[in-house]
Amino acid sequence: MDDNIKVDTNVLDIEIPCIVFFVLTPIFLIIRISSRLKTGSGLGWDDYTIIVSWTFAQIVSSLLIVACMHGFGQHIYEITVSEQILTLELYYIAQAFYKLTLNLTKASVILLYLRIFLQRWFKISCYILLSIILGYMVATFASSIWQCTPISRAWDKSIPGTCISITGNWYANAGFSIATDIAILVLPMQPIYRSSLPTKQKWALIIVFALGIFVTITSILRMQTLNFSSTSSDPTYDVASSTWTVIEENVAIICACLPMCKGPLNYMFPSIFASPPRRVSAGFKPSQHSNSSSRSYWAPMRGDKEILSTRVTRVECRKHSTGGTSQEYMLETGYSGDQVSDIEEARGIRKVIQYDITVQTSGGSIEPV
Repeated sequence: MDDNIKVDTNVLDIEIPCIVFFVLTPIFLIIRISSRLKTGSGLGWDDYTIIVSWTFAQIVSSLLIVACMHGFGQHIYEITVSEQILTLELYYIAQAFYKLTLNLTKASVILLYLRIFLQRWFKISCYILLSIILGYMVATFASSIWQCTPISRAWDKSIPGTCISITGNWYANAGFSIATDIAILVLPMQPIYRSSLPTKQKWALIIVFALGIFVTITSILRMQTLNFSSTSSDPTYDVASSTWTVIEENVAIICACLPMCKGPLNYMFPSIFASPPRRVSAGFKPSQHSNSSSRSYWAPMRGDKEILSTRVTRVECRKHSTGGTSQEYMLETGYSGDQVSDIEEARGIRKVIQYDITVQTSGGSIEPV
């Protein structure tokens, strides 16, 4: 007879998103890291920050799954008192890590901006926003840990003491999250729009960065569940906010990785994301087209009379990117060193490459240029 009783539980509402994003989110993270290593730009602070954020997100998911094994997702009256206390304690720890992972993801996006965009006003704006987010992260983490006095009252209300308004705290955190999401979303639009990228690539990049709107949407949907979850008399069963917590933090990490997914984007949308072909001369014809302004090939010239009569037979070059400036290969604008005299005033996104060129003449001599 007991086998025919349907158990009312919300456990799957927690376990399914945890399992799905445990598989899905690392795919984008791996693509991001592999693209960095493949292009030789190397891992930066933005990459290390998103790795830490993903680690904390897995801690949140793991804590919630373990909590489900001890009664989370079931009615509070259906589990023992000891299980109630353990479940709510695990949930309490997960809350703190959620606030860390969400704000670290935002910090990673801003660090990515600092790596790409070079305008002075933009970098100052990024540093200000980064300081606000990191400062708030410390404050909200502390308020999550010390929400009650004594601390153990946070998961065991039978202990005498006091607590802050959990509902007010959760709403304040959600409001700050949505506001900073919008700021991060809007910030890069003007530099991209003013860049010298082809129109298709420009709008494609705007769309890629604008996909962060999905994080804002999940934050708003989560916000609508906060009052119900924070005031519920059945806190182990009413877990809607926890479901959206898992979705929100993982969607944020995925969106933070999307700008680095040039390979898959090129494969799926080659006409939009692929870089325009570069013209390379197969041979040198210094005797033709004396008007240099109409030349479509590159002919090395020297002021020495002897060298002017020497035919160039081979040119070898070795390129290497600058290590600490803008390295985002998917965001090249076509600016050259002659076009922009001051890198801080460039109205776009630049990748700086230096070339070491060696010229071999018909006389057999090899000279660096």
